[in-house]
Amino acid sequence: MNLASIGKYPISPNVAEAAMAWWVELQSEPVAAEVRMACQRWRAASPEHEHAWQIIAGGQQRLRATGLPTALAHASLTTPPGPARRQAIKALAVLVFAGAGGLTLHRQYQTGSWIADYQTDTGERRLVTLADGSQLTLDTGSVVDVNFDSRQRQLHLRSGRIHIATATDDRRRPFLVSTAEGSAQALGTRFTVRQHPGSSEVAVFAGAVALRPLRNPAHPLIINAGQRASFDAGACDAPSATVSTDAAWQQGMLIVNAMRLDDFAAELDRYRPGWLICDPRVASLEVSGSFPLDNTERVLEALVNTLPVQIVQRTRYWTAIQPLPSSA
Repeated sequence: MNLASIGKYPISPNVAEAAMAWWVELQSEPVAAEVRMACQRWRAASPEHEHAWQIIAGGQQRLRATGLPTALAHASLTTPPGPARRQAIKALAVLVFAGAGGLTLHRQYQTGSWIADYQTDTGERRLVTLADGSQLTLDTGSVVDVNFDSRQRQLHLRSGRIHIATATDDRRRPFLVSTAEGSAQALGTRFTVRQHPGSSEVAVFAGAVALRPLRNPAHPLIINAGQRASFDAGACDAPSATVSTDAAWQQGMLIVNAMRLDDFAAELDRYRPGWLICDPRVASLEVSGSFPLDNTERVLEALVNTLPVQIVQRTRYWTAIQPLPSSA
């Protein structure tokens, strides 16, 4: 696939950054087979992921032309977690993607960061008071744009998860949250919206929300307090009941009951730098309890103390949950 054909597909900044991080990780020697498999799974998870990977594959000459050697690129993953490491990955992504025509920026790249109205880094949560008095809470790795005008109040969730407590508006403007699959209109409420690959999920804690899939907006699904539902671009799933732990992330906790270990690892991975991988041999083990999201190392220690698993770290940015040698 050539770069011209790739350029027809918009690549989000988050996906471009993730693809660049995978490429850098694979530059080290030796590369563990599990790391290569994890990268393959990431590529296969979405057409956008694969498009981004192909852009990097075709843009390596551009990266070399900048004078940045592979060793320097890999150093970006050995830098301690924080803004400096993420900035290095972003800078590398821009060097490759800017010339490929495959990266569609919502804002221009300025001063070393992708510009959005509000965003959070890995493991970060943020509370924002919007211009109308509404309260917006961003979960880890979330990107949100705000568009308030004379007709409506609109948020666009590009990635991650947010919680909104809407304020009364004297001008009676509707409050909307748009996602890749459609929109959720608040009807005087508190609710969360999460962007999954290929679907959006909404949970309502007060009031009600109208869900409008992108290709079927004329027939919204109304979900009320105590309900949640997912939708793709074509239709909404049947509502189900929320649970009291659905909003625990706002207090920095992950509370689960009999969750599969692979699902638990995928959720915890969102709050850690690098990648957390669950071995398929222990994927079906169940996890229950309350876990602090601000200390994921402590969470991994708890897993070792309660389940027949071990934690294997190839680098500080690659961690695997594997069976104990005796149970392998």
